[in-house]
Amino acid sequence: MPDLSERFSSKLLAQEIMAKRTAMKLSLVDVSKALSISKPTLIKIEKGDTNVSFANILKVLEFLGLSFTIISDDINHQSNITGANDDPWF
Repeated sequence: MPDLSERFSSKLLAQEIMAKRTAMKLSLVDVSKALSISKPTLIKIEKGDTNVSFANILKVLEFLGLSFTIISDDINHQSNITGANDDPWF
């Protein structure tokens, strides 16, 4: 399992995807067939290749039951958005 206390990187995401897939005892072929993506594309995702479409990465995350959350490091970011305090999602 990757060290999730590290700052986010494509390599960290790739390690988490691979760890989850192998923990579920799924082969590369199993996942690529289920998602209709090529095995080489899945290999690129698991190596942290940044030239893979984000849509394919999201497909893999969803299939494996992983979620992706974007968190801003800028604490003032939310207060600069009009109406941000009105929506509990933020």
